[in-house]
Order: sequence, then structure tokens, then C-alpha cells
Amino acid sequence: MENYLRLLNPKTTNFDAIGGGSHGAMTSQDVCVALSYARLTPVQNHLIELCALNRNSMEQIKVSTQVIYGEFVRTQKAEMSQEHELSIFVALIELCKVPANYSPSERNRAVIAGVSRMQIQRKLGQKINYFKEQLQDEIEIASEKIKHQLNKST
Repeated sequence: MENYLRLLNPKTTNFDAIGGGSHGAMTSQDVCVALSYARLTPVQNHLIELCALNRNSMEQIKVSTQVIYGEFVRTQKAEMSQEHELSIFVALIELCKVPANYSPSERNRAVIAGVSRMQIQRKLGQKINYFKEQLQDEIEIASEKIKHQLNKST
């Protein structure tokens, strides 16, 4: 799927080198249409922007954290606290912003969250893991929706 999403960046795409076979080459317009027809939820939309489209500056992650937190509050209809929002922020950072050799230790998470290591150990560690799994599931669902639409368009 990332190969298709890379078509959205015209600076890195050589349209002459894309093999089309008998049905024509996939263009950035095809990818845009597939994204619009995929019917992504707001959470999935933000996750695709952060992870696949590389729009993951700290400001964008903070905005996405607030949107995702609001959606979780709305859909789960449960009391969620600032700890939950902080856990979502750390999970997003771990999904979209860290290098490949990063390990999710208590110390690393404490540095990202700006809290003590003991607070991560006692309260936030399990919440971060839970939200990270939830967000990964949402990314997989969004990827499948986009792949389905891309397959329909070819």
C-alpha cells in the first residue's frame, strides 16, 4: 500500500517508469479517488496521515491525539482522563515518530510523556500498550479499506 501512497508525492514519482501493462499506469489521481471512497473514520484518517503520508510533526501529533481521544470518548462512552490522552500521545509517538532501533522501555516512555518512570510503571504502561494495539488495529483496517478501493479501480 505504501507504494500506492507514494504516488501522491509528485516529486518522487517517475510516471514513465511505472509499468501499466494492458490496463494503464496507476496515477496519483487514482490513489486520491481510492482514499476518498475508502470511507475512513476520523481516527483512521489521522492515522494514515501520520504513519503513511509522513505528516508527523509534533504539532500534528498533538492535534491528532486530541481528535483520537475525543473519538474514543465518544465511541466508548466511558470516563477517560488526562492519563488516557497522554497514553494515546505516547502510543502515537511510538507508532509514527521513533527510529527503528527504539525500544518501548519505561524510561523511554517517561521521557516522551514528560513524567516519572514510576508513573509509567504504575499507571500508564498498560494504557499505552492498550492504545497502541487499538491504533495498530485501526491502521490495519484502514489499509484494507484502501487496498480494496485500489483493487476495484484497477
